[in-house]
Amino acid sequence: MSTARPVKVSVVIPCYNSSAFLRETVESVEAQTLRDTEVIFVDDGSVDDTRGIIAQLLARHGDCRMTVSPQGHAGVGSARNRGIAIARGHYILPLDSDDLIVPTMLERCVSILDSQPDTGVVFTDRQDFGDLTSVWVAGRFDLSRLKYFNQLPYCSMFRREMWEAIGGYRRNVSGFADWDFWIAAASRGFLGHHLPDPLLHHRRHQNSHLARIMGDYERLFANIILNNREVYSEDEIAAADLFLATGEPVALLRLSKLIFAQNYPLPPCRGAAHGEWLRDG
Repeated sequence: MSTARPVKVSVVIPCYNSSAFLRETVESVEAQTLRDTEVIFVDDGSVDDTRGIIAQLLARHGDCRMTVSPQGHAGVGSARNRGIAIARGHYILPLDSDDLIVPTMLERCVSILDSQPDTGVVFTDRQDFGDLTSVWVAGRFDLSRLKYFNQLPYCSMFRREMWEAIGGYRRNVSGFADWDFWIAAASRGFLGHHLPDPLLHHRRHQNSHLARIMGDYERLFANIILNNREVYSEDEIAAADLFLATGEPVALLRLSKLIFAQNYPLPPCRGAAHGEWLRDG
């Protein structure tokens, strides 16, 4: 396909030891009804056969523009930033290397962004599958809610200029970089639009990254507060500072962790599983 053709959406796929499911993920992108797209793989220092699979995909799928940009292992936020920096699309969709999107997702999200110039991000509901099956209904793109609990799936379509205005995903909140990103967007006046349909299919793994996120939840949320000081109270900022300095339990952080656990339960744990990379699912 000629690179001269316009690119409407850049799908950015960070990869770290992603050989098990990457082909299936790419197939879901290739099945999209919207064709003006590109796929950017960012290999985040994989040590399995991920690079070989990416090479095969680039060689095999000539009807879909694909690019790979390797880097040393730095985490999913860094990988997304690297991919978006070279993206040519007006709109960005981050997609984890083991998740799937339904065939109409790109077209439907683009339709909203094209017709609503004041909207910065379009988000959908989420169908969980794998070791835990459920439908997660997204909340509102409302700063008063977002600052205490993530209302959006990580895989939401946004304008490239939103990423530029924020300065990209922050690296000190690995595991919650998407939540931090949405707070930063809302605090800058960007608006969100909810498509009430589970267009993202999110693979849930037993014993996955979530267990580690829960073990580090208070520190991550404290960093989110300090990253976005302008939207939190002086008492909340002081509580975050206190926890990071002393590790002293803080009611604000404990309550947020409890709400997260109730809304995003861990799958049954039956031993080690694929998906050990701390990602922003």
